[in-house]
Amino acid sequence: MAPGDDRIKKYYLFRAVTSFSLWIPFWTLWVYKNVDSKFLLTVVDIAFWTAMIAFQIPAGLLGDKYGRKKMLIIGEMTYAVGILCFGLGTQFWQLFGANIVWAIGVCFIVSGDTPFLYDTLLELGRAKQFIHVLARSQALMATMTAAACVVGGVMVQWVVPGHIELTLIIASITGLAGSFTVFLLKEPKVERKKVASYVVQFKEGWKHVINSRAIIVLIMFQIVIEIAVYVMAVFRSVYMEEDLQLNLFWIGVFTGSFTLFGAFIAFQAGKIEGRLGEKKSLLFLLLAIVSSFVVVFLVDSPIVIGIQFLIYTVSYLQSPIISGYINRRVDSAHRSTVVAIASMLFTIFLTLIELPSGWFATHFGTRETLLVLAVAISPVALWLLVLWNREVDVQTQTHVLKEGTAGPEVVTDVK
Repeated sequence: MAPGDDRIKKYYLFRAVTSFSLWIPFWTLWVYKNVDSKFLLTVVDIAFWTAMIAFQIPAGLLGDKYGRKKMLIIGEMTYAVGILCFGLGTQFWQLFGANIVWAIGVCFIVSGDTPFLYDTLLELGRAKQFIHVLARSQALMATMTAAACVVGGVMVQWVVPGHIELTLIIASITGLAGSFTVFLLKEPKVERKKVASYVVQFKEGWKHVINSRAIIVLIMFQIVIEIAVYVMAVFRSVYMEEDLQLNLFWIGVFTGSFTLFGAFIAFQAGKIEGRLGEKKSLLFLLLAIVSSFVVVFLVDSPIVIGIQFLIYTVSYLQSPIISGYINRRVDSAHRSTVVAIASMLFTIFLTLIELPSGWFATHFGTRETLLVLAVAISPVALWLLVLWNREVDVQTQTHVLKEGTAGPEVVTDVK
């Protein structure tokens, strides 16, 4: 048994029991049922992301100052309360407010999750395995989520027909119970430089971002990919019900099958990244998401549901790969803060994109919206890829100069 395997297994357990998410295929349908507008659906969702803007940085600062485990405990419990309020809400403002509570929980989870894992592996001398371990964690989470999606589909189609709000209410109860597994985790003992204040801590974290071209390019590229994946996620269930005429059971089954496939892909993320390398991995993510959106627009048939497997491939690959690249370039004292800054930037850009997407989908359709989004992100992402490839080349050249011979790409940051 390798050093620390029991600690990693406890992390897997925590992630598994908090991932039985019955609500995933149905939360947008619940909102759409109550507000009857794709635009208002995105407005409700923007409440979540606006709260993320307000709370993500403070949560990241607290994570770096007080530790990752405390953030996970607070986050999981708040998260469960937010989902419960969302399931009980039937009015626009009730859903809007519940999403804010939900978001606060996510902020604390984000500030503690991957920094906790990376610092744990760092303490154990296994930091190079981060992508591999995170990918396994996401595969396990996806498996649990897939099972929950199918159970949820059966429940709202036949057990309690049409009562999709119960997927949220029950998930909040199981999530709250599962959150107690956080107490099994051990706070990683990694030296973090003490800072004088939150302001100083934030400034130092911000300097880590803006002073490293590699980090800022990675963050911006991840934002582009995540926005595309997320807009599809917001519209997916409504698209399957309205455009593809699927019932609630099949929406649950297909979402579960997509997620299970994502689990397999996540499990292979380390191998895929190892074979493709730092340049081709990011290029693959871009080409896959753009081509998927084009196919959704061109093919007006239920058979197009199969393209969601490729979209889920992007969804489950981008996090372990890009997060791994970023974490390698950030020291432990600023890891949560940098993750929080990246999340804040994603939230700002998503807010600017999601509302117009909702308006466009209301007036022109979901498929047309995805095509416009694919066309819009392509030149931006390609430009970022050019910058990233230059950074990889510089790293390789630096390694050659230091070692006197060509070798594997190094992970030290080159400004």
